[in-house]
Amino acid sequence: MVRRTLIDFFDDLAATDAEFLAYDDGYRTWSWTYRDLASAARRFAARLAAHGIASGAAVVVWSENRPEWVAALWGALLDGVVLVPIDYRASADFLQRVAGIVDAKAILVGNLVDAESLGNNREIWTLSEIFRLKAEATNQSRDHAQSRDHAQARDDARGFRLQAEDHPRPDIGPDTTAEIIFTSGATAEPKGVVLTHRNILANIVPIEREVMKYRKWARPFQPIRFLNLLPLSHMFGQAMATFVPPMLSGLVVFQRSFAPDDVIRQIRARRISVLVCVPKILEVLKEHVLHVAPEAAVPAPEGMHWMRRWWWYRRIHRLFGLKFWAMVVGAAPLDPELEAFWGRLGFVVVQGYPFEAARGAVGKPIAGVEVKIADDGEILVRGDNVTRGYFNAPEETRAAFSDGWFHTGDIGEFDDKGQLHIRGRKKEMIVTPEGLNVFPEDVERVLNAVPGVVESAVVGATVPGSSTERVQAVLRIAPGTDVDAVVRTANAQLQDHQKVRAAAVWPGDALPRTEGTRKLKRRELRNWIAGAQAPPQKAKGRDLPSVLARFAPGRTIEPATTIDELGLSSLERVELMMALEEAFQVTIDEARFASAKTVADLDALTQPLETGGAAAVVSHADVIDFPSWNRTWLARTLRRASLPTWILPVGRIFARVTVTGLEHLEGVTGPVIFAANHQSHFDTPAILDSLPPRWRDRVTTAMAKEFFKAHFYPEQFGRRAWFTNSLNYYLASLFFNAFPLPQREAGTRQTLRYIGEMLSGGWSILIFPEGHRTEHGEIDRFLPGVGMIASRLDVPVVPVRLEGLDKVLHHSWRFPAVAPARVAFGAPMSLKGNDYADLARQIEEAVKQL
Repeated sequence: MVRRTLIDFFDDLAATDAEFLAYDDGYRTWSWTYRDLASAARRFAARLAAHGIASGAAVVVWSENRPEWVAALWGALLDGVVLVPIDYRASADFLQRVAGIVDAKAILVGNLVDAESLGNNREIWTLSEIFRLKAEATNQSRDHAQSRDHAQARDDARGFRLQAEDHPRPDIGPDTTAEIIFTSGATAEPKGVVLTHRNILANIVPIEREVMKYRKWARPFQPIRFLNLLPLSHMFGQAMATFVPPMLSGLVVFQRSFAPDDVIRQIRARRISVLVCVPKILEVLKEHVLHVAPEAAVPAPEGMHWMRRWWWYRRIHRLFGLKFWAMVVGAAPLDPELEAFWGRLGFVVVQGYPFEAARGAVGKPIAGVEVKIADDGEILVRGDNVTRGYFNAPEETRAAFSDGWFHTGDIGEFDDKGQLHIRGRKKEMIVTPEGLNVFPEDVERVLNAVPGVVESAVVGATVPGSSTERVQAVLRIAPGTDVDAVVRTANAQLQDHQKVRAAAVWPGDALPRTEGTRKLKRRELRNWIAGAQAPPQKAKGRDLPSVLARFAPGRTIEPATTIDELGLSSLERVELMMALEEAFQVTIDEARFASAKTVADLDALTQPLETGGAAAVVSHADVIDFPSWNRTWLARTLRRASLPTWILPVGRIFARVTVTGLEHLEGVTGPVIFAANHQSHFDTPAILDSLPPRWRDRVTTAMAKEFFKAHFYPEQFGRRAWFTNSLNYYLASLFFNAFPLPQREAGTRQTLRYIGEMLSGGWSILIFPEGHRTEHGEIDRFLPGVGMIASRLDVPVVPVRLEGLDKVLHHSWRFPAVAPARVAFGAPMSLKGNDYADLARQIEEAVKQL
């Protein structure tokens, strides 16, 4: 198959309705099919044309990984618009500089960046608008947009949908510029690498040829699912999300959290086969695995058959799920010992080779790429995959090429088998007074293995009065660690020219690294050693005071400040916990978080294990056992047969229900939240009986967890109380598809995730926001939890008004009476914002108006 441009790949996307992209935003998972993506990309291309952004113009994308990112990429490629990706953790100042260099016509932003800091100098679009376009196209009858922005997105969608079908494609050739990739902080001034369709195809087509040879053997294992944690702003991350998975009809999962517990949960729950990430994530996962399964540190006996080895480490394989088998690593050097650790456990570790990052044996050059070693050991490459140069930087471009050969900046060598080995970066190599070369990674690997060393960096420090360098270590150590002892232990394992001559303790929380690829910023470290630069501060919003300031603005925050003094509601505390996990990339146990009293306690929760912190120490004592058995085929069949034949008819004997407002559900495909006032135990059967069968069969009901205390805490009750309470729990779960909702106990985050999973599976939620049955049928204040669920999970709310059911079965009665009742459904509401109490009030008022 001949691939002339990347557009030839795009034409294959719309051929199937299989799931392609999924995004876990921490609350809910959103899925796109191949056809969804192709349709959204065409509409986005039409949007670009409608705004006068023509072929050759540049658009910057500043966003976290999400399906809309991929749709924007393809939309830009279809129109010949140059995409300029920036890591979402980069600063707004860096983005503005890049936007000025390329004269960006628009900036596409995600939900996790500070778009307000960009000002109004350029047109700014949120990538979630693309999702709105998708939703509008696939479900024209659902119109929940109430704000001006949503209305504009809806109107745009209608126009772009009409334009997309007839939108002419510009003349795009192999040498048309596809993207410009800028350095993200490892150098002083941004430099943009220009990549054409030919450059990208030269890397992708050889892979496709090899995949096609073995694709039939992969069919029994399909769908092959990839969890991609590499930034899409990096070309290797793009390839492993956009080009390689479709070759295998694969599914790509993105997620917001990088915390180890969440990564492992995602791999196990989604039955992931391949993890795509930077080496730093493998390091964090290694520490987590060693904590929960210490036997991983014990090597299996030499010569053990691979099946016996797998059984030896079966606990680790069960932790990740039995379908998980491979890790693809790119964007930064991979420590050989880290690779050996995962390989020993029975996982395949594949190293991608972007020329600016990889280290170790990377194999033979792919077809069409020539590689040679210069006299000074630098790797030179030539071929269609090589950039034509830097954007608007002729001097830098000339310096990067010699007789058509591109200087990669990597030092390497070929072995006897023709395998290329990468030793390190030329600019980072230290030349000793004896003229010997020291590669920092070799020394760092030894230092990092010394007990008490959290992380290390090695740089060349200039000897006073000389132009030569000495090996200088910068260490981040655990409390009580002796620096001199660390250096002595490391030097005993190093060659003479590698020995550490001086060491300094880093005063910050973490060594400075680039965002996304997590490469050490050695220039900043050298400047700090020389006294010319203060320790780099964490990015704004990624240190504890900045995170707390978002939840308690204007407050003076000190280590002794109590959590109560911050004045946070219970829901705000849950959001704070999730914000801390995102900022520090750790897992925080909800029970430990709930017991934290001061800011100092919170700080300890964000520190990794190796520094004596409590992050990633997850207690499962209070994990809520949410039911899944009640959604199995057998349970659904029994429920579908029982509800209309005897359960609901029995209810009709007592509750003579009048139903109004069902017309509001016409054309709504769901899922939704049904939010009703609470009067009686008859409320749930009355609502279910009022719904059409297609809705009734897809509703799951929230019930107060505290009502089933004897079931969840049997040790506190007698056997009879436990049996009766548990029987009621299982009957409610079976016949009303109910699940426990904690109201006064910890577990809010678990509940939100569970509800998100239900919504992602197409289940609507029935919830009673008052949290209790009222005394005389009045409507009490709706608790803010329903506002949080509606806003965070981005799901429409259908208000439901109940009347008269307290006369059928009052909460103080044991037996029901015959009485008339009314169930009224309102129009779906779309709720946005962070004031959950106000959102709950809006729902409450909508219920009262019915």
